[in-house]
Amino acid sequence: MKTLSLLLLATSLCWTATAAEKKIIEIGTKPESVCRGFGGKLYVTMLNGSEPGDGEIKVLDGDESKVFAKGLNNPKGMAFVGGFLVVSDETMVRKIDKKGKVSVLAAAKDFPKEVTFLNDVAASRDGKSVYVTDMSHPKWMFEADRKLWPVDSEKAIAPMTGCVYKVTLDGEVSLAVPPGDKKMPGPNGVTVIGKKDQETLLMGDFFTGNIVSYADKKFRVVAKGMRGADAVEVMGSKIYVSSWPLGKVWSYDRKTKKTTVLADDLTTAADFYLDRKGKQLVIPDMLAGKIVFLPIE
Repeated sequence: MKTLSLLLLATSLCWTATAAEKKIIEIGTKPESVCRGFGGKLYVTMLNGSEPGDGEIKVLDGDESKVFAKGLNNPKGMAFVGGFLVVSDETMVRKIDKKGKVSVLAAAKDFPKEVTFLNDVAASRDGKSVYVTDMSHPKWMFEADRKLWPVDSEKAIAPMTGCVYKVTLDGEVSLAVPPGDKKMPGPNGVTVIGKKDQETLLMGDFFTGNIVSYADKKFRVVAKGMRGADAVEVMGSKIYVSSWPLGKVWSYDRKTKKTTVLADDLTTAADFYLDRKGKQLVIPDMLAGKIVFLPIE
């Protein structure tokens, strides 16, 4: 009887550990990006519908969410820098203060070239600017809804305008990563590694699945095979990548060169937040309308 009780207890503990591996919160229509902001809380960009001005920023307080800012169009990437939430919104970059007031940081006319699809946002090391990817409009990448053309398809004709801009908190815009390199025709995710005075940008190319670094005016493919790359973040030797069309999340170990699937059951894994302290990824599952908390080692 004692042996049976111990067995049941062990089984119960195993089940509890497994059940606690992933937490899911329903948040609304089309969450896209998550970052930690004012008060240490998590903030989420919400695309909502297709009407101009119906985009929002929500804030999570425990398992509950509420609207923090309104009046955006299609808010995508977001970073907290210099006391502001900085958000890409179609062809402009906006900033939002602690009261939820939205203003334009950089309009389309402020960019040195025409912008078509501003996407991910990452804070610079000095906390005075952000990096923003211009993915180029992704319609050339897709054979059908959420199905990418094969990489070698003659029908996938890249405009080769994908690049990365640097935008200061004063609204000054400059080109940080130029377009035209075949290793990176459609950059989506971007993060910053290296020292303040020696920043290296690490980008996920949505179409090819290349994870590409850029430093000293040189492109280098760090990893391959993660098509639909959306968010890209680094902790230690690991690079974490999400795939929007495949609904997957990977880790890539730069030491062992091994790629591991951490999750493959999301509908559309969008721009996650790497919670280093909590050892988890906070992932917007866009079309499912959920936020997924995925523990990592």
